[in-house]
Amino acid sequence: MAVVALVLAYFLPSLVAVARGHQSLLEIVTCNLLLGWTVLGWIVAFIWSLTAARWEATVVVGERFHSVHDADVPRRANER
Repeated sequence: MAVVALVLAYFLPSLVAVARGHQSLLEIVTCNLLLGWTVLGWIVAFIWSLTAARWEATVVVGERFHSVHDADVPRRANER
């Protein structure tokens, strides 16, 4: 049980990034996995996972402006 708690605590930055749908998920997981053991790397990954989760863009359609979140825009097959 203690081992499970330690593993969950170690990967907390990654779990937060997944839960928030973070735009830099792969980078955060990589930082967490490779540098989390240094404590400083874990802190960096954790703070990074709490930063802005999604890109936001303004799309002009005719004369109207629409705010579009990154999650609402379909991705092409060759994009992450």
